[in-house]
Amino acid sequence: MTIQVPTGRTLLPADRLPEGQDTLVDRLRRGIAEAGLHCNCREAANEMLDRVDAEEDLIRRADALVDARRMRDAVVLVLALLGELDDLMPDEPDRTAFDEIAGLFTDIADFASCGADAARRAAGRGNR
Repeated sequence: MTIQVPTGRTLLPADRLPEGQDTLVDRLRRGIAEAGLHCNCREAANEMLDRVDAEEDLIRRADALVDARRMRDAVVLVLALLGELDDLMPDEPDRTAFDEIAGLFTDIADFASCGADAARRAAGRGNR
């Protein structure tokens, strides 16, 4: 599912790597291990990769938090539009108004689902 948010940015729930796919840091780490290095350079390389991996994880988590906030803002926007619900009467002659309201509730559900996914991504790997 693709969701267009008010900022114009299209979010895909798969803003992260697919399950089981290695990051660049993971592939580099495996390459170093397979090279069979037996010197201090292997330890230094692994320490550097640890730092890079931690920084990339923090960036991914920050991006996910931004996405969660955008979804919250989208929900707030739709809630404002739902204010029209108070003006509807059961004998509303324009029945399409009810379909539009139903669509707004569906939008909230979609935004909430994406927001929940983003919040889980913001928690990072250690929280899964």
